[in-house]
Amino acid sequence: MYDLIVVGSGPAGASAARKAAHNGLKTLLIEKERIPRNKLCGGGVTPKVLKLFDFKLPDELVECAPRSARIHGGENCYRFQTDRTIVYMTSRSRFDAFLTERAIDAGAELKDGSPVYRIERTNACVEAKTHSGSFRSKMLIGADGMGGPTASNGQLHDHWMPDEVVYAMESEAYVGEGAVEDFVGEEGFFDIYFGVSPAGYGWVFPKDNHLTVGVGCRLSRLRDARALFDGFVKKIPQLEGYEIPRPMAHLIPLGGATKVPLLTDRILLAGDCAGFAEPLLGEGIYFSILGAQISAEVAAEACRSERFDAEFLRTYQCRCRSEFGLDFEVAFRAAGLTYLGQYDMKRVAQFFFGEKKVQECIVGLMDGSLRYRDARTKLAWPYFKYRLSKLGMPVYSWSAHTLKALVRLF
Repeated sequence: MYDLIVVGSGPAGASAARKAAHNGLKTLLIEKERIPRNKLCGGGVTPKVLKLFDFKLPDELVECAPRSARIHGGENCYRFQTDRTIVYMTSRSRFDAFLTERAIDAGAELKDGSPVYRIERTNACVEAKTHSGSFRSKMLIGADGMGGPTASNGQLHDHWMPDEVVYAMESEAYVGEGAVEDFVGEEGFFDIYFGVSPAGYGWVFPKDNHLTVGVGCRLSRLRDARALFDGFVKKIPQLEGYEIPRPMAHLIPLGGATKVPLLTDRILLAGDCAGFAEPLLGEGIYFSILGAQISAEVAAEACRSERFDAEFLRTYQCRCRSEFGLDFEVAFRAAGLTYLGQYDMKRVAQFFFGEKKVQECIVGLMDGSLRYRDARTKLAWPYFKYRLSKLGMPVYSWSAHTLKALVRLF
């Protein structure tokens, strides 16, 4: 019998397996597909993700390393540039395979090509059943995504509400290395588009010889998915004349809106099936890995203490709440103000994306030097000007002294 079974070898599952093996647990990592496998995702790895690793991300996995961003809001484009990489563009199939290899290096055992169809708990163990055999362990971490069996079989969560998830569509436009270089430019750009979805946004991420093109929409607001994607593509002049393959689709949890129980006796959830996707910038990889590492540490503590009951495991939920729960709530409120609510996106873009302080906040959130809970004070001034503008007040014509006096009144 194993100490720990991890279901799913994405960033969350592979990271949990590596951390658990490092902590001395006999660990089995089960993946339904053969590694490497395709995975629909933008593939953006932020600098703060690398801070979670005790190893270096190989240069050959990085297909592009933008230093700047273009944020589109309505007819306007707001550019901000830095002197350092703000996101590492990767292929998720290769990135996930690399993380799985690191888990194996740490001592975890891999069983790929083995879909788990049933998970059962007893007083003595938890059992994962696959078509190639059943496996037992003291603990199980479910990192098997929104459609995996762990949450439902563990009687934690069996369905998602339409307002809790984003329906994301994505395609790879193979435009060639020259076109990618032209798109990125000397400044090293990637693009985010607001105002192109009823409750979501679009993106264009540069890779080695292609562009990853995608758009998402809160499922409760989605009407015609293909029309939404095709309409977004037509707004991007760099894609004119290129054949865009039929998009693939998947669901992403909307962190802050999603309230998923994270644990029960002998079982912990991590990654997407736990709702660990930040709702404003769409950062999922970082929080999936961070939550997974915490889950592995709690599993190791449980095995040492021989305590597998939900009361003992509740420390996992407390630690996740402390690490990023508040940040998800702040990010969700910010998302509601902007793309989720579509509150006058032209005005939002003017007072937020064009502000130097906001741009600095975005970079800080991506490189880990700033958390959402700390960004609230930095964003208060742009938000105040936005609210004044909505009241019809000509903010930019006022003196700084007048504006500061008004701020003190609120």
